[in-house]
Amino acid sequence: MITRKKPEKFRLRRTMMFMNAQKPSLIKDAYIYGSDSIILDLEDAVAENQKDSARFSLYHALKTIDYGDTEVIVRINGLDTPHWQERYSLCCSSRC
Repeated sequence: MITRKKPEKFRLRRTMMFMNAQKPSLIKDAYIYGSDSIILDLEDAVAENQKDSARFSLYHALKTIDYGDTEVIVRINGLDTPHWQERYSLCCSSRC
């Protein structure tokens, strides 16, 4: 299991990289680009018929990949959509 550092009170974010959560190869190597933050997008970047597979890929990545000091953010659907609870549950269960 990966242990994550406690978040700092203030964090400098010079670069934030959006990644499509549907692309496991991008998620796996996201940290090598040196961004301060990686935003894994489960909302607009993922087609409606691919949401479940993207959620599975992201869950696996969050459980197994060590992003080091890079901040990892998951972008989920809005609270007024049918998908938000599934995405929120994913984040809670993977401890992100």
